[in-house]
Amino acid sequence: MKRLFFLTLTALCVTLATAQRTTIVPQEVTAEMHEKAISYNDKADHGTILYTWYYSKALGANRRMAVYLPPSYFKSNNSYYPVLYLLHGTYGDETDWFQKGHAANIIDNLIASNQAKEMIVVMPNTNMWQLASDDATNLQLQINDKQEATRQLTTGQFEESFSEIISATELRFRTITRKNSRAIAGLSRGGFFAMHISHYLNSVFDYVGLFSPTYTIDFGNAGNPGPLFDAVSKETPRVYRNVEKDMKRQFATPPALYWIAIGKDDFLYRENVEFRAFLEDRAYPYQYFESAGGHSWENWQYYLQMFLPCIFK
Repeated sequence: MKRLFFLTLTALCVTLATAQRTTIVPQEVTAEMHEKAISYNDKADHGTILYTWYYSKALGANRRMAVYLPPSYFKSNNSYYPVLYLLHGTYGDETDWFQKGHAANIIDNLIASNQAKEMIVVMPNTNMWQLASDDATNLQLQINDKQEATRQLTTGQFEESFSEIISATELRFRTITRKNSRAIAGLSRGGFFAMHISHYLNSVFDYVGLFSPTYTIDFGNAGNPGPLFDAVSKETPRVYRNVEKDMKRQFATPPALYWIAIGKDDFLYRENVEFRAFLEDRAYPYQYFESAGGHSWENWQYYLQMFLPCIFK
């Protein structure tokens, strides 16, 4: 018996609908489309960028996050919006996606061209050695040792306290508080966080984007995700202790989009081959995109541009 499907095409997203499942497939963008997306458009309506602090009871401190509010946010008090939580990488901070990734231009331009829905985008500081960017605190707290940075970023504290960021966002801003109106994505170590937060809070996010992600908790073993899926001990942080069980719950009702993107020259490429095998062995549905190049802002901008039109469908 033939399986029938329907194809819906927008500029950057394809939706395949079968009798069993709807599959969302981000589409590749051209260099011209990319350049247009990251450039400031004086004819487009622009969102508002602000920085706000929230108190983390779990971490015992006030921490800062950057927030993008869509162009119509202040035009009506009756509108509520979906939320994308967008995470930076190691050595980044809450300003990275705006200052280095030109994320506001990308979001503004996709909304203006009706390729993405209006949304709130929240970019928290994920570093355990910072409360906010050094510029915000006038403190120079950066860690230069990669192994020490990885150790501090794999304590599980950020992932296990992430619900506080969601609560602060939903308390302060007009958000739609349903699973199909929440997305999480991140680059590199931010992709690691997005993967773990999405299975730890396995009924919270319907859209997951992993941009050049790492999966290892051992910097000396970078390129091999094995430690996350090997035997655990009492010392293993809770969020890493039950990965397989949590992901089984997560994919019992699969996310509408679970998307992995990486460059073929990325030093984390092998990790992603192994993680995809992990997903495929368990028949967990996901979408994959492989670009040219390596671990770069140009690629992460491409991936964001591909991901945004496919969320909150």
